Amino acid sequence: MGISDDELDATSRDLLKNIDDLRQLEQEKRRTARSSEEFHDLADRVDTVARDVFEAAHVQQREGAKDSRIPAEQAEQKPGDWTDRE
Repeated sequence: MGISDDELDATSRDLLKNIDDLRQLEQEKRRTARSSEEFHDLADRVDTVARDVFEAAHVQQREGAKDSRIPAEQAEQKPGDWTDRE
């Protein structure tokens, strides 16, 4: 069974938040002295968030290939039908 629209929406929102976090961490790292303890801590955090981004993208790709097995959701074909709750 595929994931529901709500689960896909949550995964998508998490992906976007992690991308924002990754950008912020990378910018902060770029303002930090190289080889400092803070720099290495930020580099580790960047690595962790980047892995989260990759995993979320993989989940979306894998689940999108299966599509939802929920008949009512399969019938929804308009763009953004699962993201219009913003």
